[in-house]
Amino acid sequence: MHDVPGWVETLRGVILSIVLAVLALRIPSLRRPRQRPLWYVLLALATGSLAIQPQVGPWIDGATGIAKAGELTVTMVALTDFAAVWWLAVALHSAGHAAPARLRRAPVVSAAAMAVLAVAFFAVTPAPDRFGAQAHGWWIGYAVAWIAYGAVTATGAAAVFWRHGITMRSPALRTSVLALAVGTSAELPYLVIRAIRWFTPHAPSMLALVGFWCSFARFVLVALGCSLAALEPLRRAFAYWYRRQRLRGLWLLLRQATPELVLAPPGSRGLDLLAFDNTWERLHQRVVDIRDSITFLHNGWASPALLEQASQYAAGCVGEDAGGDRSGHDDRSGQDRERLLAVACWIEAARRDALAGAPKLHCELDKDLLPDVHASASTVHREIRHLLCLHRALRSRPVRAFADGAREHTAADTPS
Repeated sequence: MHDVPGWVETLRGVILSIVLAVLALRIPSLRRPRQRPLWYVLLALATGSLAIQPQVGPWIDGATGIAKAGELTVTMVALTDFAAVWWLAVALHSAGHAAPARLRRAPVVSAAAMAVLAVAFFAVTPAPDRFGAQAHGWWIGYAVAWIAYGAVTATGAAAVFWRHGITMRSPALRTSVLALAVGTSAELPYLVIRAIRWFTPHAPSMLALVGFWCSFARFVLVALGCSLAALEPLRRAFAYWYRRQRLRGLWLLLRQATPELVLAPPGSRGLDLLAFDNTWERLHQRVVDIRDSITFLHNGWASPALLEQASQYAAGCVGEDAGGDRSGHDDRSGQDRERLLAVACWIEAARRDALAGAPKLHCELDKDLLPDVHASASTVHREIRHLLCLHRALRSRPVRAFADGAREHTAADTPS
C-alpha cells in the first residue's frame, strides 16, 4: 500500500460516478458506429474501477479456487482498457484520414495476443511468483510482454491524441483530446517505473508512489477526456435547441405575416420545447423560414422609396445616438447599427402592410438591405446573434415609430 491522501479515493469515486452517469446517458450512441469507441472505453474504465476494489480479488480467488485469479482478472480488464483507448485513437484518426487495415486491427490483435500470453504465463508460473513485486522465473516473460504491450498501446494512442488535439477547432473537443493525450502519455513513465521495480532488487520505495500517481493521473484524465467527448454531442444538441427557442418569437412574427409560406401550422410552444430530435436540422429550418419570410416581404411589399426612407431614418437615429455619446462605438459598429436599424424599419413596415392585406408592389429592388446570410454550422452562432439583434430592433421604439409613419404615409397616398 502507498501513503496517499484520503481525497484520492474520494476523487476516484467521483470520477467513477461521472463515468457511470455518462455511460447511462450515452447508451443511444451505441447505434452510431463513430461514437461506440468512447462508450467502450468508459465501460472498460468503469469495469476496471470495480475490479480493483479490495473485496473483489479475494472473492474471485475463492469462487474459482485459483490463487491470484482476481489479479489475473484485473490484468484482463486493464489490457482491454489499454486496447480500447488505442482503438479510440485509431477511430479518431480514421474519421479524417485513410487508415490501413492493419492499423485498425492492431488494438484488437495486440490485446488478444497479450491475453493469451498472460493466461499462459499465469498457468506455468508457481502461485507465489505471480504478480509479485519482483519478476522471477516464468513471470519474467510476463513482465517483458506486459511492458512491451503497455508501451505500444500508450505510444500509439498518445501520438494520435497529441496530433489531433492541438488542431481541434472545438474548444470542448480539443480539451477532451488533449486530456486523453496527457493521460495516455502518463502511462509511459508508469511502465518505466514498473519495469525498474520488477527487475531491480532494491528499487527505491519512492518509485512505487510515483508510479501510483502516474497511474492515477492516467485514470482521471482518460475518464474525464472520454466523458467530455461523449457529452459533447449532447451539449451541442442542447445549444441548437436553445437557439431555436430564442428564435421562436422572430419566427412567429414573420410567419404570421407570410402565411403563404407556411406548409403546416406552427406547433404549440409545449411541443416545440419537447422537440429534441434532429436539433441542428430544426434550427437550420427555422433560420431558413425566417430568411424566406424576410425575402418574401422584400419582394412583395418593399419599394425603393421605403428602403430609402428606412436608410435615411436609421442614419438619423444612429447619428443622434453618436452625438450623445461617441466614446462607446467605433465607426464600424455605427455602420452595422445603422444597417441593422434600416433593415428592421423596412421589414416592420412591410410586415404591417402584409398583415393589413395591402396589395403587393413587386418592385425591382437591389439586395443591399437584406440581412447577411451565414448558412454553415460553423457560423451558426453569428447567424443567431444577428437575427436576435434584428428581433430586438423590430420591437424597439424607433422602428415602431418609423412603421407608424410609413403606414400613415401609405394611407394618405391611397385614393379613397
